Amino acid sequence: MNILVFLGPAGSGKGTQAQVLKDQFNYVHLSTGDLLREEVKSGSELGQKVQSVIHAGNLVSDDIILDIIRHHLKSLVAQQVKGVIFDGFPRTLDQANAFNDLLAEFQLSVSSVLYFNLSLDESIIRISGRQVDARNNKVYHKFSNPAPEEAQLHLITRKDDTPEKVTHRYNVYIEETSPLLSFYGDHVIQIDCLKSIQEITNELVQLLESFQLSR
Repeated sequence: MNILVFLGPAGSGKGTQAQVLKDQFNYVHLSTGDLLREEVKSGSELGQKVQSVIHAGNLVSDDIILDIIRHHLKSLVAQQVKGVIFDGFPRTLDQANAFNDLLAEFQLSVSSVLYFNLSLDESIIRISGRQVDARNNKVYHKFSNPAPEEAQLHLITRKDDTPEKVTHRYNVYIEETSPLLSFYGDHVIQIDCLKSIQEITNELVQLLESFQLSR
């Protein structure tokens, strides 16, 4: 199983590209935000714990996130899926070390890390137009990647997608995540996010094929 890690600040397009690769190469796309929301929605004991933490205004601990990922990985290994894209995780050195230990439990390791490089100004511009299909969490943009007509009635805008909150999240992200570029070293492939969506998609497809990650 190939393990891809997508890193990048809000608006960098990593979610959009992950969806493309999911559809084209039959990879599984795991976003920690989506996993947490699904766990809460399931009403499981762990989901109730996550909900209580979020309602208290606290961050979900690494241990809880890793438990959720472990549960999903166990199922994916049993299904013998060809690859998994981790979108936004890990994002700190502590998480990266714990993630390596977790993967080792399944005799797996990170294959490649794709870093979507984006400036703060561009991040704000992109987030202000972002829309999400509430049915399947597909991400669109009002101008650069508009949703199809049939999805229009299901589009939502996330509450934290304001310039002030985007700026705060961007600065925290860069501070926390930049050390991972050294941590993963030669595994890191930088993506220029100023290119068009199709240009980036073509680049990623070529990378996957050249590294034989699509097999």
